[in-house]
Amino acid sequence: MTRLLAACAGAVAALTATAAHADDDGFIGRRRVALEIDDCPPQPGLSPAEIKARGADHYDRGLVLYLQGDYPGSIAEFVSAYCLAPLPSLLKDIGQSYERSVRFERAITYFERYVMATNDPVGRENIVARIQVLSRLASTIRVATEPPNATITVRDARQTVASATANTDDLISLPAGSYTMQVELPNYVPVEQPLTIGIGEPYSYSFRLQPRRGRLRINAVPGDARILVDDRLVGQGSFDGELDLGPHKIAVEQPGWLPTQQTIEVRDVGTAEASIALARPPATARWMAIGGATAYGLYAGASIGALVDTSDDGSTAAGTGLAGLVVGGIGGYLLIPEDIHYGTASLLLTATTAGAIGGFELGLALSDDSRVLTSTALGGSVAGATIAVLAARQGEIGEGQAAIVNSGVLWGTVSGLLFTQVFAGSDRTDLALTSAGSGLGLITGVVLARRYEISRKRVIYIDLAGTAGLVAGLAVQNGAQSSSTGTSASDESRSHFTLAGMAIGLGLGVYLTRNLDAPVLRLQPTVTPVRDRAGGRGLVVGLGGAL
Repeated sequence: MTRLLAACAGAVAALTATAAHADDDGFIGRRRVALEIDDCPPQPGLSPAEIKARGADHYDRGLVLYLQGDYPGSIAEFVSAYCLAPLPSLLKDIGQSYERSVRFERAITYFERYVMATNDPVGRENIVARIQVLSRLASTIRVATEPPNATITVRDARQTVASATANTDDLISLPAGSYTMQVELPNYVPVEQPLTIGIGEPYSYSFRLQPRRGRLRINAVPGDARILVDDRLVGQGSFDGELDLGPHKIAVEQPGWLPTQQTIEVRDVGTAEASIALARPPATARWMAIGGATAYGLYAGASIGALVDTSDDGSTAAGTGLAGLVVGGIGGYLLIPEDIHYGTASLLLTATTAGAIGGFELGLALSDDSRVLTSTALGGSVAGATIAVLAARQGEIGEGQAAIVNSGVLWGTVSGLLFTQVFAGSDRTDLALTSAGSGLGLITGVVLARRYEISRKRVIYIDLAGTAGLVAGLAVQNGAQSSSTGTSASDESRSHFTLAGMAIGLGLGVYLTRNLDAPVLRLQPTVTPVRDRAGGRGLVVGLGGAL
């Protein structure tokens, strides 16, 4: 305090000396630090006594504020006092206030000014040591990114000096200097940020990263199908545009077609492409199955009535048949699912009918009693229906699979009937041959259905070819027999030719339809709006389609 009052008399001359000192600003690393004392306001017309009084007042207030912990207030008062009376000790006071404010860079700069201005060797030595301690204080850096957990890398002019993960407690500690910070996250545009780091200061940075983008091109069939990317409608029939890198959910839908979804990875190299063809929903056979259930209810009711009827007028069978008709229709309507396929319904009807025929043939082989025939036929139908239901529970029956089984039963039965003419045995022999043919055809159809995937259309063409071969064989035999002997053909000869024609027709049908189920490329014109990276727009005209 005494030194401050003694110096007030030379305030004007001291202000001039301070102005000359203004070029000696402090530097931390390579960063220039501007000080408040370099911009002191002029004090025109003040007498030495007024300078003395004002300087003392500012110093006293600054000292009180310093002791109270109001360091910004003490700095302002000490600076005002220095501008009136530039004593070196005030430089140290200002530096200490900045140090207590954790603003080490400015504190060091004021301490450097004090070292240059003081004549006290002990004070200079202490402050130099303090400058060295403060200069080694590291600053901390915390980084947050959106999306989180980006990789942070800090480099100086020569090498990587620190790394961390954003949005964690992993802080970066750096000494004062100039650096470059790199923020990286897969599938996002990297960010490079220059850093000028002070001494002992906390720094916080936040970045909203921009996704990197790639190109996606989609063609859909039918051409007016809606294309959705990540649940957002982007086009109809086709899409060609840029999307963020990474996986995207692609959905294609159109009324009357089965919708489909898939995931496509968009990469930064090349164009991700997809051709998506919608499939028609399988036709439902519910009403056909309900009709079959109604007819079977009538048959089962009439059969049960015939078994329990003791009268000769058949009234009981008629009543139970009508009841069975009603029960079968209502039960089918309530129990048969809406989405039952033609293959499943067809297999149920075929198995039930084949079981009834097989049971009837078994009854004929056992007895001529009508009750026995009715019982075996009804039992066979129940067995056939049960087998078909168990098969359907293992998985949906395709139309082609059901058609193969039906075709096997048909041609097996026809073959058995024809062989009865060839061997011309007893009634029991004929029944055995017919049953054997039906059973062999059923087994063959099941085996082929399990091994091959063909369409119902191809099976129909093969059946038509077999029918044509059967008719042709019969016609050839009749023509040859008539021209050679002038008499009609025998049953045995006719059966031989018919069997041969049937076999040849089926074989030709299989061969000629071998490519019927091969995929066919369906093309249609497409017009796709596109936009280049510069913002220009255009149209791409081409052909799109799928197998």
